[in-house]
Amino acid sequence: STGSSGINAEYGLINGTVGAWQEANLPDWMLHTDLLAIAIMLVFMVINIVGIRAVSYLNIAIAAVSVTSLLIFCVTALIYGNVDNLSTVVNPADGRTGFAPYGINGIITGAGTAFFAFVGLESVVTLAEEAVNPKRDLPRATCGAFVIVLLLYVLTAFSIAYFQPWYELGGNTGLIGSLQKRGLPIPQYIVTAGLIFTVFSCGLCTLTTVVRVLYSIAEDGLIFSFLRTVNKVTQIPVWNVIVCSVVGVLGSIIYDFDTLSHMISGGTLSVFVITALAVIMLSFDVSEGYESITTEETPLTAQPRSDRRALFGIILSIFMVATIILAALIAFVPFTTTVIVFEVLLGVVGLACLVLIRLKIPLKRDETDGSLSFVSPGKPFVQGLSILVNLVLLFHLEVKALLQLAIYCGVGLVIYFGYGIFFSKVTEGKQKALKKETSTLGSQESIAD
Repeated sequence: STGSSGINAEYGLINGTVGAWQEANLPDWMLHTDLLAIAIMLVFMVINIVGIRAVSYLNIAIAAVSVTSLLIFCVTALIYGNVDNLSTVVNPADGRTGFAPYGINGIITGAGTAFFAFVGLESVVTLAEEAVNPKRDLPRATCGAFVIVLLLYVLTAFSIAYFQPWYELGGNTGLIGSLQKRGLPIPQYIVTAGLIFTVFSCGLCTLTTVVRVLYSIAEDGLIFSFLRTVNKVTQIPVWNVIVCSVVGVLGSIIYDFDTLSHMISGGTLSVFVITALAVIMLSFDVSEGYESITTEETPLTAQPRSDRRALFGIILSIFMVATIILAALIAFVPFTTTVIVFEVLLGVVGLACLVLIRLKIPLKRDETDGSLSFVSPGKPFVQGLSILVNLVLLFHLEVKALLQLAIYCGVGLVIYFGYGIFFSKVTEGKQKALKKETSTLGSQESIAD
């Protein structure tokens, strides 16, 4: 929530002083260029090159200021607001009134659009290598951050809807514009300052996270090796920081805020879908290989394990197809009796697939022996529900943003199949393991003979 509000605040400033200067001094094709964002990205680049310690100290201070400014706005809104704004106020333009004037589709579309406010939660996991005790700290930090962000998001949304009629909300000024309309200068200046700091906090944290993600991908051999080069003095992947900063600057030049927010939300939702799917795939034991079996007739033989991988792949594929179709129907097709019946059938198919996985495929040993400090609960049902919900939100975004997101995913696939698949450490490890296993089986056969 601080992210979305802070970006709105920054855009309010651009539409004012900075925007006026751009209109007077820049050519038409650069009028939508976010000069303030470019300057901020360059500052972030320098801070990240200095090191993670400087980033952490600065981010803690900025986060404290941001949360305080949001709480000040919420208190102000609750004091000066009106309960009629939540239910009885009527939009003079179209006559819509009451709670949720655009219905469930409006709620889902709004949630999907504003989903980028949760984009920082994966930063906790991404920065695991920087933690002193990640097994203990990561679960606590992830759950704590989610609860805090959710409470702030709900409180801020409720406060602004209570403070101002819903049909007057929107535009680029967000919280600041609502305070300005009500003639409350002191809270307006405090909230403006806090939300400007929020822009720094979100951008700084995002750049730090992306740099670490790209470094890990390069370490695994999936992307170009120069991105894993670390400076010997600061221990920072400098080239990585520079590449990510340049991409951020290009994004500020090419895209406007609405398109960029939809793309970021789409990317975040896609990541959450892939993460939930990966949790299912990594939690169940579908390993291939051989097991030694000793009997009276054959003292030592090597027989293949029951082929669970093929069964697991088929069931999971059916689940994903059913879930994608169900999410698309919920997002795009109006509710009728026939559609609802078909959606229920798809839901039953998806649930049956998850039940089969749970019954037929055993969990890995470390999922059940207590060796892990945190285990995602309810496998695979919680993860399956997460996939469905995130897909529904994803399909409610603008089609243009989804197409652009698909293009970037296509570029990623080209890099993977053109480079990463040949230099991946996983592929290299599998080849070594296969050679070792073949050698072991050969030795066992020699002993048996």
